[in-house]
Amino acid sequence: MGGLHSKNLAGMQDVSICAVCDIDEAAAKKLAAAHGAEPYTSLEKMLDEKKIDAVYICIPPYGHNGEFEKIASHKKHIFIEKPIHLHFCKAKKMIEAAEKNKIFSQVGYQYRFGSAVKELKKRIDNGSAGKPVLFTATYQCNSLHAPWWRDKNTCGSQILEQVIHTYDLAMYLFGSPEKISAYMSNICHTKDENYTIEDVSASIVKFKNGAIGSVGASNCAIPMRWDNLFTVVYENLTAQFLNANEAVFTNTAGRIAGEVINHKTEIDMYLDEDKYFIATLRGECENISTIKDGYDSLQFVDAVARSAESGGAPVSL
Repeated sequence: MGGLHSKNLAGMQDVSICAVCDIDEAAAKKLAAAHGAEPYTSLEKMLDEKKIDAVYICIPPYGHNGEFEKIASHKKHIFIEKPIHLHFCKAKKMIEAAEKNKIFSQVGYQYRFGSAVKELKKRIDNGSAGKPVLFTATYQCNSLHAPWWRDKNTCGSQILEQVIHTYDLAMYLFGSPEKISAYMSNICHTKDENYTIEDVSASIVKFKNGAIGSVGASNCAIPMRWDNLFTVVYENLTAQFLNANEAVFTNTAGRIAGEVINHKTEIDMYLDEDKYFIATLRGECENISTIKDGYDSLQFVDAVARSAESGGAPVSL
């Protein structure tokens, strides 16, 4: 992700990558050389020596060890990849650091920047969609990924590392969850060495506004495909998504009831979120994916995991 974001940033006008920090010196030198930047293995040294406006944190869940708070204390704005931490209780310190130091923050929830998601959010915000009713989604893949990804101690779970995108969309489009009941299991990977996370999960969610949601996920589906399919039902509108850029909108009320609109605009969501972050720093727009959103989504999937661990008992938020 660091390589992807740096490539996007390097192509933007009046944006320069001045430093790269990695505990792996060879990795730091390689990425830094690609952008004419200076490599570091010490975050503190980089922050002290370089004139920096913002920092991208692109490390796996288990790697977080106070980097956000340290960068914030130097008054640098931060883009951080999801999930922001393995534990939401520790992630709360990130919110406190951002507020205390008055920095801008953005979490890497690229699905919020999909063109079809943007179109739906516009209709929700202007009231034309009506009341929220139902969110249903499935996340499907089939891969062993990296060794750390399969280990509960370093990854947390599939819902924490991958499906959190879907749970974040549920909150973004339907608001705060109130109560969750969930189940998880490992069905297809019991013989794979060091595979200690779930490969199937399902949850039922009641939102505070009365709407209902369900999210299912599997790592036993079609190999080399990562599908995030979801349907959104509002009082006046149903939107069926093939992905965040492509959806079928069907109006279900009023004089245009029955009207169907096929929305498909292929945009690079990763590039768009990077552009949005830079625009936020320049005061050109309001942030739509803050560290608080990252904390809320982390708390959401933690509640899902706690319910599953208790055999499906409801967990309130």
